[in-house]
Amino acid sequence: MKSFRGPATSRTEGAGFFKGAGGFGSPVPFLIPALLIVFAVLIFPILFAFFVSLFEWPLSAGAGPRTFIGLGNYVTLSRDPGFWNSLWLQLGFIFIAIPIEMVLGFLAALLLNREFRGGNLVRALLLLPVFFLPVVSGMTWRFMLQPRYGALNNLLVALGAPPTTWLAQARTAYAAVIAQDVWRMWPFVFMLMYAGLAGIPDELIEAAEIDGASYRQRVFSVIIPVLYPTILTTLLLRIIDALRIFSEVYVMTEGGPGMSTTLFSLYTHRIAFGHMRMGLSSAMAIFLLILSILFAVTLVRKNLSLDELEQRGGGR
Repeated sequence: MKSFRGPATSRTEGAGFFKGAGGFGSPVPFLIPALLIVFAVLIFPILFAFFVSLFEWPLSAGAGPRTFIGLGNYVTLSRDPGFWNSLWLQLGFIFIAIPIEMVLGFLAALLLNREFRGGNLVRALLLLPVFFLPVVSGMTWRFMLQPRYGALNNLLVALGAPPTTWLAQARTAYAAVIAQDVWRMWPFVFMLMYAGLAGIPDELIEAAEIDGASYRQRVFSVIIPVLYPTILTTLLLRIIDALRIFSEVYVMTEGGPGMSTTLFSLYTHRIAFGHMRMGLSSAMAIFLLILSILFAVTLVRKNLSLDELEQRGGGR
């Protein structure tokens, strides 16, 4: 009997090891296709872009050989006024457009977070701009701001004001790009904020109301603290989306007049397909990736710190 139990135990242990190592019953084989897809569509392009950024890589075949220059492209970017101009324009776009969208979306969610006749229809209509393709949105605003036949100039002329060439002046063109993004994306913020408000227990609001809190106090002392994770998540999604904005700005202004609306993605496109320098544009893409990761890590860490504070408060 002892001689029989020994091999049986070893076979059982071997089967357990085989199961844990990715054999029958293990989830590893099912993860392999997903991992391959992630590598193909995410990791490999990033690695290849970094590889290209280490070369002087002309796009056209007759422009010269591909030469390894190490971090030379990154040094070139640090000395390029166009790179810094596009970076400041991009950051200005983020820090102007997104706060406006957050405020408008939050206020609209507060206003419509109640039942009234036709409320579902109103909320559905508010979401229409989100479903506009960026190219369609850009073309719509370009036609609306057209100097002679645009709707906005026709309104100004009807009111007795002179028409304005909105997209031919640096300040008004940049403001128009921001206005277009606010118009298209604030309903997205509204949608997330409304979902967050719907998840707040009514008991919290009722308890604050019984304690004598005014509507303003309920908003700032109850609703906003509870919505803080939703606000951070919405902010992260909007920042990542704003960092890669391209189509609508390209359709509206093509980066002009001059360089006044040449945001980061437009300048990357110009370097790649205008100057045919794939290595330099790949270095810009890697810089944009690092910038996105910095924003994401900052907001995620902030969210995690809030969760830790809530857990400590609940433990007490």
